[in-house]
Amino acid sequence: MDKKQAWLQLVREKSEHYLNLHDGGFDEKMQARLINCDYEAQTVTYAFPTQGWQINEKGGIHGGAIAGMFDTAFGVVANFTAGDNEATTTDMTVSFLRGVDFGMELHLKVFIVKAGRSLIRQRAELADAATGKLLATASGSWMPL
Repeated sequence: MDKKQAWLQLVREKSEHYLNLHDGGFDEKMQARLINCDYEAQTVTYAFPTQGWQINEKGGIHGGAIAGMFDTAFGVVANFTAGDNEATTTDMTVSFLRGVDFGMELHLKVFIVKAGRSLIRQRAELADAATGKLLATASGSWMPL
């Protein structure tokens, strides 16, 4: 198996593992699913549904839930990027560009910026799956343990 095929297989396996632990945890509640991965671009895209428990007092999706989507996707990508180690969030910044409405299907694309031994740097874009409109962006760092 060449390097590209090994990477694609690792993305699929780790995504399936981390997003389906069936432990009742936060990541499971997010109901994310892998929809695309691109070895050349070093990107991984996940779909996230909007859910009733994420609704804020204005009827949209709570900013904390949106930040949670980024952290979930970043965490999965950081954990397979870290190799045999797990990785933990060291910092994350989210910029909210538009409101997210309940009922939207969301696509969150993670870009691996730098995969170092001591720090993994990533950025991501959250878009409305139906229109492609950019809703939020984020960036952050993860430390392999």
